[in-house]
Amino acid sequence: MQINRAHLPTLETSGQPDPDQADRPTSERLFDIAAALFCEKGYATTTTREIAAAAGIQQASLYYHVASKEDLLHQISVSSLEQLFANVQSAVSAVGDPLERIEVLVRTHLGTILRHQIRHVTMLNELRALSDPHRVAVMALRKKYAILVRSVIEDAQAAGAVRIDIPARYLYLALLNILNWAVLWFRRGQTLSEDQLARIFTSIYLTGAAAGSQRAPLASPALRMRRRKPPQVDGPAQHSRHSTFERLLDAAAALFSQKGYAATSTREIAGILGIRKASLYYHIENKEDLLYAICKSSLEQIRSDVAAGLEEVRDPLERIRTLVRAHIKSLVRDQVAHSVAVGEMHALSGARLKEVIALRDAYEELVRTVLQDARKASVLRDDIAVKYLCLILLGLLNRVEMWYRRDGALSPDQLARVFEAIFLTGAAALTGAAAGIRTDRATDSI
Repeated sequence: MQINRAHLPTLETSGQPDPDQADRPTSERLFDIAAALFCEKGYATTTTREIAAAAGIQQASLYYHVASKEDLLHQISVSSLEQLFANVQSAVSAVGDPLERIEVLVRTHLGTILRHQIRHVTMLNELRALSDPHRVAVMALRKKYAILVRSVIEDAQAAGAVRIDIPARYLYLALLNILNWAVLWFRRGQTLSEDQLARIFTSIYLTGAAAGSQRAPLASPALRMRRRKPPQVDGPAQHSRHSTFERLLDAAAALFSQKGYAATSTREIAGILGIRKASLYYHIENKEDLLYAICKSSLEQIRSDVAAGLEEVRDPLERIRTLVRAHIKSLVRDQVAHSVAVGEMHALSGARLKEVIALRDAYEELVRTVLQDARKASVLRDDIAVKYLCLILLGLLNRVEMWYRRDGALSPDQLARVFEAIFLTGAAALTGAAAGIRTDRATDSI
């Protein structure tokens, strides 16, 4: 399910412009070096001494450029978002056609985040480490960019170029899910180029992955934007958590999600449970035992939920829809645990990391198999490799845990129906112009 920092490219292979390192401003070099260390070790465990040593300067000299380690993370985040906003705003402003504006947005967004890939991974994964007012400033920039993306979608809806049966909020969130997931798996020189990926992303987003051009409107009054009471969802996480170890996992997952694994102490975990720190060690040997159990159970549970849903379904397209529904329901039910698995898996050591990665890979193989079977049945388009269809689908689904709220407008089942519609049939209105995207702009058998 998860592609994480354990498999991120290094600073040298991440697309950073290193041929002329000596000619680059020191602050820019520091951003790249610090981001690489934050990705490799985590923000909390990286020291300014290590950053200075990697930059070839004295630790004291570091403070000529930044006030503190947190200031460095703040500057990385702010500069990344400001550049992304400026690039995309300039690009979409130069284009008038609504669908072309979406295509330009995708290409520019993707090119910008992959040009400084590790900086953007750092921003996505370490935002919680910032204290106020730094976090508030970064969140304001993220909101400003989200408003820009949403306005492009809303303008396309108003022009009749994008479907109106799905609210713009979910259309733009789906697009950002797909785009931002790419920073976690893109490998320069080992995958397609940014432009090739942008063409694939645009084609899937606007016209969908399903073969043919049939689309049923998503006509449901339940999609009206309104607040809901948090839903009662079925599954293991709703059962009473009687055992101390289960409550221990819940407490640890909550703190790891809020503060990060490295920044959380066993004393804090014990404090939530109202027990002494020493009492924790009746159940665990060390803090990593908790992270391992959370990641392992999270991956095993989502695979079990999806496999159980698929068991009695034979129709290839219905299997994809079932996968989407089961994945989202499982993710939302165990949202905090999945958030920890997404963001903290890299902190595991040795054999444990290998075991968890194997579980992740097994789930990804299940998703690929479902898509491959649909391809063989000729109900899934054949001009894009299943590998990329799988990555797009996992991005669309996995990043839901970043923003979904149980008291929001849609239930997990309703959100699943929206996302399966976007993945299979696309966001574009079904017109001649939209249909042309598949033939004119999609890549040929990539």
